[in-house]
Amino acid sequence: MGIKGTTRLIGILGDPVSHSLSPAMHNAAFAHYDLDLAYVPLPVSAADLPVAVSALRAWNFLGANITLPHKQAIIPYLDEVSDISRLMGAVNTVVNRDGRLIGTTTDPIGFREGFLESGLTFKGKAVALIGNGGSARTLAFTLALMEDLSGMALVARDEGKSQILRREIAEKTGKDLTCIPLAEYPARAGDFQIVVNTTPLGMYPKVDACPLGEDALMPGQIIYDIIYTPERTQLLQRALHKKLNTVGGLGMLVHQGAASFKLWTGIDCDIKLLYGTVRKALRDNLLTRKNPKENS
Repeated sequence: MGIKGTTRLIGILGDPVSHSLSPAMHNAAFAHYDLDLAYVPLPVSAADLPVAVSALRAWNFLGANITLPHKQAIIPYLDEVSDISRLMGAVNTVVNRDGRLIGTTTDPIGFREGFLESGLTFKGKAVALIGNGGSARTLAFTLALMEDLSGMALVARDEGKSQILRREIAEKTGKDLTCIPLAEYPARAGDFQIVVNTTPLGMYPKVDACPLGEDALMPGQIIYDIIYTPERTQLLQRALHKKLNTVGGLGMLVHQGAASFKLWTGIDCDIKLLYGTVRKALRDNLLTRKNPKENS
């Protein structure tokens, strides 16, 4: 892929963004479809976010992905926000349409498709979301909009923060959920058939961290960890040791990326291409970490 005078840019705004696999994933797709586009990482502090959004217009970016900590903060600086992003209060994708920046979120699509492609279902299941941060917020709304769940709970140390999110979801969707302090969860773990980790515990470089002990993993449960670095987290390893069904976060990354790609280009991207690209990037990153001098 060559950069030309006609090349349009797409970026990822966040702090940090150096760990992101999105540049590798999207640039491989642009090359595959022979598109005159390039995807670049854009580290942006909270203080510089307004200037960065203005720069997207000034430099005629085709669009952008938005990652932590800007998914909520960017909304006031956009010209238009989709209904789903307005409801959830989060944006992960921006499209530039003739100078108007329009925000939406493809995270719900990624979350659902990453799970369903494993041949599993949410239907009739009760779900425990571990965490109450930004990712938990998006996924809690996603689950609340599903008609076939039997129940949902937020499990976190800060029950007060969980209660604030619970009330907002109830007001906007009419769905109620339970808030469970993390310390009390093991005694109630058997009430849930699906457990979703939305926290960063277990993500590189702290790969030995885990949000739950084995005593909180129940027979027959499905454990879904949205972390993808590493692809098999400590939580998933513990679940596999107990012979539970597991789903990693790579599918969510790939499917939300494919949905963003279609918004920018109109093309249904080859999912196998994206999987191959991100798995290669993960292997290359692992080799770099193991042999820093050889790869400097």
